[in-house]
Amino acid sequence: MELKTKVLVAVYLLTAFVALLMTWVHVPAYLGNGFADANIQFWKDALFNANPAGKFLTIDVLFLAFACNVWMFIEARRIGVKYVYVYVIAGIVIAISVAFPLFLAARELRVAATDKGFTGYKIKVVDVITLLALFLISLFAAFAIL
Repeated sequence: MELKTKVLVAVYLLTAFVALLMTWVHVPAYLGNGFADANIQFWKDALFNANPAGKFLTIDVLFLAFACNVWMFIEARRIGVKYVYVYVIAGIVIAISVAFPLFLAARELRVAATDKGFTGYKIKVVDVITLLALFLISLFAAFAIL
């Protein structure tokens, strides 16, 4: 396996791990309600009890999640990533910000294993700096609202 594949998989796994930590610190507020009631209350809060910015972000993430799910199904069938429904369900039950990077890591490993030649990309230094800045902004925002 190439070094850039290992690095990319590590980035995806780190993203999933940090997303899990940063999203699930907010879950205890709903845990006493049982699974069904907790989900109902969560979505009421996200869609109806939130301010306009929160509603905007909730709807934005839901449509992004839909697009990610469409792509995951197509890509999983195209290159043979197994258990695509696990990623979709995890996106619903855990967080799409966790499930999608996990799928991307599995996809990258599958591509590397099948040697389909999809790994021939060149990322620029400015791309790495931009991605790092976006990650740090996300991390800062997550800590700011704890």
